[in-house]
Amino acid sequence: MNQQPTIGIALSGGGVRGAAHAGLFKALEENGIEVTQFSGSSAGAMAGALYAAGYGPEDILEFFKISANNIFQWRHFARSKPGILDSDQYAELFEPWLKDHTFESLSKKLHICVTDVLKGEIRFFSSGELVRPILASAAVPGVFSPVDIGENWYIDGGTMNNFPLEPLMGQCDVVLGSYVSLKKVLEKNELDSTLQLLNRASDLSFLALSLQKFKDCSLVFAPSELWQYGSFDSKKIDEIYQIGYEHACSKMDSLLAILDRVKADARNME
Repeated sequence: MNQQPTIGIALSGGGVRGAAHAGLFKALEENGIEVTQFSGSSAGAMAGALYAAGYGPEDILEFFKISANNIFQWRHFARSKPGILDSDQYAELFEPWLKDHTFESLSKKLHICVTDVLKGEIRFFSSGELVRPILASAAVPGVFSPVDIGENWYIDGGTMNNFPLEPLMGQCDVVLGSYVSLKKVLEKNELDSTLQLLNRASDLSFLALSLQKFKDCSLVFAPSELWQYGSFDSKKIDEIYQIGYEHACSKMDSLLAILDRVKADARNME
């Protein structure tokens, strides 16, 4: 088998910590490893879409910087919509990058995970218009307004599925994960309000659901150092990118060994 194994990667949400996904992409490129399918929630949907559209790791890093510095603008505040910020206003951020793209125009297969807030269901977009599903997948409830697509309202894919592995299972020879939403151990004084306690409980619930899926991956990239960065920590994006890159480099021997085993198994079956 001279052909390379097909590789799919699930990309978690995590706000600006999604820049670590781009660091992983850089390490993969340096080792000649090509990913053929992506499945992403929220920041993972953004990173996966940009990479599938042909942008390089440094380009994706730049996108995260630009978008992070343009979140809290007066013109983005929601009017007559549920949410502080109007998700539709952020379409302009994608115009220079993905204006003419659909899922079908991408060079790699992409699945974007969203939450149907009306039906209470997970949905994956893999065809048609690209930008609105990305906006929906990143529409953190309470912060960004829901995004209407067709007759439905959609919010952050991470609300119900922050590690969207499902579309890749059975479709790729090797399934990888990139998880950037690990949580830190807190001190008691960091939970001094009811809201903080509720947010913490919600975060841990999402994490528990994601961790259960790690066993279904051939390898998961989950830099432990990322716990110290917040989802909107825009001044630390370069550091986050570097952490993602260095962590990926540290696991590259393991990944190459996995790929060699898959190729050997395929040769034995010929």
